[in-house]
Amino acid sequence: MSSADPGTPLRVVIADDEPLVRAGLVGILETDDGFRVVGEGSSGEEALAAVRAHRPDVVLLDVRMGTMSGLDALAEIRRSAEHLPCLMVTTFGEDEYVAEAIRLGADGFVLKSGDPRELLLAVHAAASGGAYFSPAVSRRLLQTGLGTRFVAQQDARERFERLTRREQEVLTLMGDGLANPEIAERLHLAEGTVKVHVTSILRTTGARNRVEAALIAAQAGASR
Repeated sequence: MSSADPGTPLRVVIADDEPLVRAGLVGILETDDGFRVVGEGSSGEEALAAVRAHRPDVVLLDVRMGTMSGLDALAEIRRSAEHLPCLMVTTFGEDEYVAEAIRLGADGFVLKSGDPRELLLAVHAAASGGAYFSPAVSRRLLQTGLGTRFVAQQDARERFERLTRREQEVLTLMGDGLANPEIAERLHLAEGTVKVHVTSILRTTGARNRVEAALIAAQAGASR
């Protein structure tokens, strides 16, 4: 949610290593009295510096930039305690980068070649706690299966995070194909204790059996 008071323009930081693109983004935002561009950068480092200096309500990050990319900057922003809405500016053909940005918790994607109104909608949506995907990006995600796969991965990670540290260790080994006696030996536990953990894992994650539990571990990136 935006930290700005009602009637106060949303403070935006923009980072893109192409000066013309950056100027275009600034120009589009300046057509809306609800926005004020408070900082610009041509790299991830400059984006982070602007974020620290200006405490914006929304950040626009180019996916690919020089020594520190927008993805690197997004990852660094997400390490902070406070959630800051971050929109990625992308082009066609950057599917892998889009997938990684989804994993890192981007709040939306705007195509550089898209309708300028999409940018305004995206910034408003992100600032209000929502998410926005340019229609062309959404279609591409559906066509490639990236959207479905990453929704499943996000769901799996959330289920995995509900577990205790020990249960996560047990589930990771389940995902690696180990049986209860092997897990018990690996973790120096009694086999009965492992069974109790497995029961709790199934209940907490909603998995119906060990196979589904192992799939959650795999989708969450916990198993080999």
